[in-house]
Amino acid sequence: MIRKRLVILTGLAIALVVLLALLLNWPLSEMPRPGLTGDFVVRNVAIVDVVNDGIIPRRDVVVRNGRIDSIGASLPESGQRGLVVVDGTGKFLIPGLWDMHVHSLKISPQFTHPLSIANGVTGLREMWGCPSLPDSFVACGDDIERWRAGLRDHSHLAPRYIMRSSFAINGEQGVPAAAPAFFMARSADEAKALVAHHAADGVDLLKTYTNVSVAAYEALAAEGSKRGLLVAGHLPVRVPLEKVLAAGQHSVEHPRIFLFECFRGAAEFRALPDPVAAYTTDMRARFIDEHDPVRCAELMAAMAASDTWWVPTLQVLRMSALAGNQEFREDPRLRYIPFIISAGLWGPDADRAVADAAHASGRDVQAELYRLAMDNVRQAHAVGVRIVAGTDSGDTYVFPGFAIHDELAELVRAGLTPIDALRSATIDAARFSGKARDYGSIEAGKVADMVLLDASPLTDIRNTGKIAGLFFNGQYLDRAALDELLAFAEDQAGSIRTNLQLLWGALRSPVIWAQAAD
Repeated sequence: MIRKRLVILTGLAIALVVLLALLLNWPLSEMPRPGLTGDFVVRNVAIVDVVNDGIIPRRDVVVRNGRIDSIGASLPESGQRGLVVVDGTGKFLIPGLWDMHVHSLKISPQFTHPLSIANGVTGLREMWGCPSLPDSFVACGDDIERWRAGLRDHSHLAPRYIMRSSFAINGEQGVPAAAPAFFMARSADEAKALVAHHAADGVDLLKTYTNVSVAAYEALAAEGSKRGLLVAGHLPVRVPLEKVLAAGQHSVEHPRIFLFECFRGAAEFRALPDPVAAYTTDMRARFIDEHDPVRCAELMAAMAASDTWWVPTLQVLRMSALAGNQEFREDPRLRYIPFIISAGLWGPDADRAVADAAHASGRDVQAELYRLAMDNVRQAHAVGVRIVAGTDSGDTYVFPGFAIHDELAELVRAGLTPIDALRSATIDAARFSGKARDYGSIEAGKVADMVLLDASPLTDIRNTGKIAGLFFNGQYLDRAALDELLAFAEDQAGSIRTNLQLLWGALRSPVIWAQAAD
């Protein structure tokens, strides 16, 4: 009897292992491609002119071979046979939206890609690169090149990856053990070797992070310039903003740039043995209490006169400020987020933000920092600092695809006009990327990546989320097609197979293990 039970239990265990292996190795579902392919005319639509700041009413827009062929009032060719007619009456046409700070995963075709397309996000700047090793969790260069190729031959529907960055250059932190030593960029020589590696890998950007030394930073900037690579990323804590501007860094990410640089004790903080460890709740309170508006105005003016852009990603601090709000934590869009991410990563991170907000005096430091950051954006924009929209998509409670609409709303709340905010995700994003000749505005000759809206975004910026249809990569996706993509993303987020593969990928990821160790 005992032997029989052992045989049964052994058989069940083997069956379970086999089932788990099948779930982990079975290919994930392919994203649907519900769009209509052809040449189109959008009749009687209002065009949002992001170049000249206004609305051009009652225009026909003809699209041939994926490009804007002509624009005019009641065009004769609008009645030509072979053109698929889209009624634009009462609707508004904007350029496709670009999110200029995202983090893609291996499972992006089941996760972030359908959410991006469904939200009118047609372009991405990828900011989570890989070291020299392949990775099982993070999207690497080969993944992005495969998605780019799939878009070109119409075998895969994905946003355009406009630019991709290197692996984060962060001194000794976050580097997988098996990666070459020069990934630590501890010296000028290592920094030069790292630049050579990334240049060979085909990245567009060298991503600086918090712990880069001054010597390594200067070598990265100089060598990157020689090889035609831009420098972008965090403001390294030991490198003053003036030096970053002088080096020609292309962009600085996140809202903390002026929170730190305008702190009267910035030099003292920079000189600490481990400034990152010193970034406590008490230190955050000092950032607020010792904010120097005169110094801040000087730095903003210097940045406005430079070639450096700012990507505020305001949602990062917004999450920290609202992490204790139950309604915020129960966002209905969580149904599009795999459980492994929402419960395993986002929940604990939000809990930490709540703990970090609590100051001994009873102040909510995170909320105060958020308000100060919003004020910084208003001031910086007013003096001419160039701002481009990025979301840090994939970070805690930053919902892929939806996040660009949230970020535009944040920029307007901070003081930008709706047209200014819209430019930051369209024509200015294209200018930032050196691609304004083909993208970023609705003009004859440009690529016809366009979002059809039910209401004007200049009346209310939140109307960018009221999408009636999307023209993208030679296709038209109507509201039903976009909803089909959302339904697919929701199904994948709830799939046991998808979550198991996501978890298994994270457990095997050299990048995740290295970053978790730090």
